[in-house]
Amino acid sequence: MKIAMVGWEYPPFKVGGLGTHCYGITRAFSEMGIQIDFYMPKHSSGGAKGSGSLRIIEIGATAISPYDRPYESRFDEDFYQAVNRYNRICANSVKGSYDVIHFHDWLTVQAGIALKYKLGKPMILTVHSTEYDRSGGICPNKWFIDIEREGMMHADRIIAVSHFTKRILIEKYGVPESKIRVIHNAVTPIGEGEKQRIVLFLGRLTIQKGPEFFLRAAKRVLEKESCLFVLAGSGEMLPRLIELALHLGIGRNVMFTGPLSEEEVRHIYRIASVYVLPSVSEPFGITALEAITAGTPVIVSKTAGVSEVLTHCLNVDFWDVDEMANKIIALLRYGPLRKTMMANAKREVEFFTWERTARKTLEVYREVI
Repeated sequence: MKIAMVGWEYPPFKVGGLGTHCYGITRAFSEMGIQIDFYMPKHSSGGAKGSGSLRIIEIGATAISPYDRPYESRFDEDFYQAVNRYNRICANSVKGSYDVIHFHDWLTVQAGIALKYKLGKPMILTVHSTEYDRSGGICPNKWFIDIEREGMMHADRIIAVSHFTKRILIEKYGVPESKIRVIHNAVTPIGEGEKQRIVLFLGRLTIQKGPEFFLRAAKRVLEKESCLFVLAGSGEMLPRLIELALHLGIGRNVMFTGPLSEEEVRHIYRIASVYVLPSVSEPFGITALEAITAGTPVIVSKTAGVSEVLTHCLNVDFWDVDEMANKIIALLRYGPLRKTMMANAKREVEFFTWERTARKTLEVYREVI
């Protein structure tokens, strides 16, 4: 079997779970001896490397940028043009004999539709996030919804990263249930370090990810416990979040790291005592699994797809900052609770390997070939 996969990002250039997923699944395919060509925008400094039967093919000259809510940021028009240009180049450049073509999110669906009919091959679309997720349910942009729906209608199969996402595809986009397959994400183990009294949020600082609720919970925790709250990542909400931390009077106990390297991300996971995923709408949430592999207990929003498969964590409504604070305090105070949670959670996440995800994806390919 030979696969053409088209993505937007690939480590070391990534801005979220999409890049993590593409890296994990393509490496797993390669280790299984399956030929795969991964197409991505050409980055000025290069750096993405293939392995074995995996080829990384960079095309165009597009700057890889965050894409949560680009129309709210300073790069809006340039970003749209870059995505459209990349899709056109893909549609013209991808050639060869493939058994299936696989695309990821709205960023590549225009190329996907064109190549499906140009090459006469089945089209698979993995949905990592929808406009309803990225907007946090607040004024979703019709332009994104229309392009997402078009890609879903043309795809032969759609892979959703959770049942949570599957419900959105059916209810909001009108996708037939028979077309959707749910395949959960996986995790690459990180390893443990020496813990400090750090409560960690790691992700893009956007409405979707719920950092405001994290800070409001921090205010309540700091009234009873001494610790450091770290918000690792960047995004358009950063200025507003800094103002909120100052307004709440917790500026001395809050750190905004800005963008982190892969090694810095691993380090902050290892030294954190608690990880919080307070997302308003989270299709999956690989970060929760990553935190567990670093020995850090997790608190997960009930509106996160990972809560479907992760039993040994604490769940909370993203808006319930009092309960979020209570759970953070409990994990900071009670060693036996942390120890028991982590022992069980570590056994649980051993099940989530990229080889397993890749094999389930192959089953979907075989359905349509």
